[in-house]
Amino acid sequence: MEVAGFERKKHDNPYNYTDDQLLEKQVALKTMKELYPDVPTYYAELVYDMCKNKTQEEIDEIKEKVETIPFKYAKKENEKLEK
Repeated sequence: MEVAGFERKKHDNPYNYTDDQLLEKQVALKTMKELYPDVPTYYAELVYDMCKNKTQEEIDEIKEKVETIPFKYAKKENEKLEK
């Protein structure tokens, strides 16, 4: 139903995907949801967008940072053991 003077909300498309690419993303997210039902959609979309828009070298660099640089809010090992 169209209301004069109002536009329908458009979905965010920060990577400027084409209509075909958006459909491909929907299929991929549906498949990911079936394979990993406990992963929230938000994180699945982050992973999809990162894999589609980053080079393998950039992804490897991110993985390296995750493994070597401690997360700002992560508990230290001795704090984990005390609880």
